[in-house]
Amino acid sequence: MPSFIKRSNSHFLDIIFFGLVILLLTAGAHWRNGFWKNQVDLLTDCVKKSPHKARPYLNLGSAYIESGQYDKAFEATQKAIDIDPKFAQAYCNLSILLQKMGDLNKAIAMGKRSLEIDPDLHIAHLTLGGIYFENGQYEEAAEAYKKFLKVLPYFPEAHHLLGIVYAAQKKFDKAVAEFEWEIRINPYHSLAQLNLGQIYWYEFQNRQKAIYHLKTALMLDPLLPNRAEIRRLVRLLEGLS
Repeated sequence: MPSFIKRSNSHFLDIIFFGLVILLLTAGAHWRNGFWKNQVDLLTDCVKKSPHKARPYLNLGSAYIESGQYDKAFEATQKAIDIDPKFAQAYCNLSILLQKMGDLNKAIAMGKRSLEIDPDLHIAHLTLGGIYFENGQYEEAAEAYKKFLKVLPYFPEAHHLLGIVYAAQKKFDKAVAEFEWEIRINPYHSLAQLNLGQIYWYEFQNRQKAIYHLKTALMLDPLLPNRAEIRRLVRLLEGLS
């Protein structure tokens, strides 16, 4: 095997994880320039008008999370819980906030608490999946994502996230199945295409499928992570014919 492939092989999971980081960091980011400031102002007014209701504090906390004001978000979300200790969505939001603040163990505890209160709050499973993954608890992450997908099998991004967990566990057959599921839901998912291309080559040595998915990823996304390296890999694989 050429040295370039050997060298790239040791890093291909890093590219998959880098793609996950991009998803986490950019989710909703384009809304933050002005939009959430206006929302904070509006929701602060709602809290003033209904100071004894939990929902306005929850909404205000969400706006603070999106605007990156985590201390204020914690205060508002905790106030919602103080008003209504059985408010499952507030615990779920608190788990998201604590993850962003780096307290993963407390984030997990809050996510679990939200499901204890309301087992039908399915989004909490999706939230917990990401927290478990970040905490290195891959089995728990996979279980959380599977519980979510059992109820909402066509939810965008969820199969891709589960595929990343399987790749981290080196369960590549299962990872491929999840990435292909994601592409059936969204054929324009460039990171799922990229991850498929890498796995098909580095793990299964399927040159034809690897080239197809890598070239599709490059075509779909001009900002693809490690784009230059992926293009070199495509050229190398095409030269092996």
